[in-house]
Amino acid sequence: MKKFFVIAMILVALCAQGTVTVKTQHFEVSDSLRLLEKDDPQAQGYKLKTMVVADWPVSVNGKPSSALTKLLLDSVFYASNNRDIIPYYTSDVNVLRDFIGDWVYRSLRANSMAQEYDVKEPGSVPDINCEEEPMSCWYENCELKLSHVVGNLVFFMEYNDCYYGGAHNMFFTTYHAFDAALDRHITLKDIVTSPKKLLKMLPYYDKRDPDVKWWDDITTDNLENFYVKNGKMVWVFAPYAIGPFCDGEIEIAVSLKTLKAKGLLTTYGKKLK
Repeated sequence: MKKFFVIAMILVALCAQGTVTVKTQHFEVSDSLRLLEKDDPQAQGYKLKTMVVADWPVSVNGKPSSALTKLLLDSVFYASNNRDIIPYYTSDVNVLRDFIGDWVYRSLRANSMAQEYDVKEPGSVPDINCEEEPMSCWYENCELKLSHVVGNLVFFMEYNDCYYGGAHNMFFTTYHAFDAALDRHITLKDIVTSPKKLLKMLPYYDKRDPDVKWWDDITTDNLENFYVKNGKMVWVFAPYAIGPFCDGEIEIAVSLKTLKAKGLLTTYGKKLK
C-alpha cells in the first residue's frame, strides 16, 4: 500500500509540472473630461471618457512575475516611455491600480481630441446624458484579461474600443504571449523561422473574396499579434488592416503541422501543440 501511495504521488507531481496556474485580481479605473467648442462657447460640446478594466496577474504558479508585469505595463500602458508614472515593476495590484489611474489621467488630457477643444474638468460644467446624447459621448475603453494557456505559454488578451464621433467606433484585440517556464515574453521569431516566408504564405489562407483582401501594405511587424490554440497558430488583424470595417477583426489560422511541414517552426515552435 505504501509503495502504491508513493508511485501515485510521483505521478501527480509529474502531471502538475505541465500545469500553469495564473492568479488574477480584478480592478477598474476611469476618468472623464468635458470638451467644449473653442469657436462656439454656446454649444453643448462633448464628453470624453477613458476606462481601464483589468484582470491583472498577481502570480504565475504561485509566484509573482516581474517579467510578466513589465510585459503588460510596457505593451498596454507604455510604461517604459513614462518612467515618472510607473518607476518600477511591482506585483502589488493596489500600487499598479494607482499608477494606471495616473496613466489614464494623463493619457486623457494628452488625447489629440482634447487638444482641439477647451477642456473642462468634471463638475465645472453640466454633464452630458449619454443615453439622450450618444453622439456627444466619446470614449476609450481598454480591457485586459487572461485568455488561455497552452502548455507553458500564457496568452493575455488586450481589447481596445474607442469612439470619437462619426459613423462607428474603432476596436481591435491584441494578444500578449508569455512563457511561464522561461519567464519571458514570446515573440514571432521565437516560434517562426522566417517571418518573411510566412508573410508570403498567409494570404493563401485568407478565405475571403479576393476583392476585399488588403494584403499589400502588411509587413512582418503586423504578424506579431498572434495566439496558439487547438493545434493552430492564429494571426489577428484589426478592422481596415486587411479588409473593410464590415469584415470586423479578421483571424487567419494555420495548423502547427502545416507550419512544421513547410519548415517554418523553430525548435521552440515544434514543442507547441
